[in-house]
Amino acid sequence: MAVSANAKAGAYLLFVAAFFLALSTISTALNITKSLADYSEYSSLSDLLTETKLTEAINHRQTITVLALDNDAIKSIADRPRDELRKILMNHIVLDYFDKEKIQKLGKKSALLTTLYQATGSASNQNGFVNMTRIAPGEVVFGSATKGSPLVAKLLGSVISQPFNLSVLHISTPIVAPAFGDAILAPPPPPGSKPPAAAPKKSKSSSSSAHSPNEEEEDEAESPSPSDAAAPSPKAAKGKSPPKPKESDKDDEDSEGPSASASSRAVWSRVGVAAMIGLIAL
Repeated sequence: MAVSANAKAGAYLLFVAAFFLALSTISTALNITKSLADYSEYSSLSDLLTETKLTEAINHRQTITVLALDNDAIKSIADRPRDELRKILMNHIVLDYFDKEKIQKLGKKSALLTTLYQATGSASNQNGFVNMTRIAPGEVVFGSATKGSPLVAKLLGSVISQPFNLSVLHISTPIVAPAFGDAILAPPPPPGSKPPAAAPKKSKSSSSSAHSPNEEEEDEAESPSPSDAAAPSPKAAKGKSPPKPKESDKDDEDSEGPSASASSRAVWSRVGVAAMIGLIAL
């Protein structure tokens, strides 16, 4: 009798545990269509997920990150064959939870994200993985993990964040693995003039060395020349006149002539003085 009572108690506890487990599963079950219903800019994505029967595969998961394309961005792949479109969209469903906060906390600059297509078992050559790379603080890009594939999609923002069940991240461009068709390249930047570059700061050396031609002429006019600096003062000029340059050999002879005539004049003057004295004595 005691054994029977214990068995009933154990069965009751198992029932209660199963009930609460089922209740928690129902409360955390995903409904991607309902989640996107409040965001009209993603209505095309929601419709394509339903058409390709991916909503059921998503809703059976407890943890999902959707790399969402808005209505304008998804037009570039909307007309592709349904089988090809289904594979492309499966590569936008990541089997893990990533919000902007978690991405910024990643120690690595790059990470490989497992997608819903990888879970099918049909993926090869990393076509079922997405490469997520943080190229700068606050700037994250995505692309196919296949070797040589470009990082074409830029993270634009977070749409839905329900830790740790559902995250919807807004990206700029569809991610198309090489096995799924032609890749969609990132759009070029919008046309427009570049912002003017900031004027460089003037350093002391550059400001002192950079002069206009007029300033250089003024500096040359104001600064004394070597000849001006070496010129004697007026008093020194009176005391001593500068020597005259020799013009020719004839000038040299002329310069010696005055000294000889001066001596002869001195002799004759003495003779004249002696004659005058003699006359006076007579």
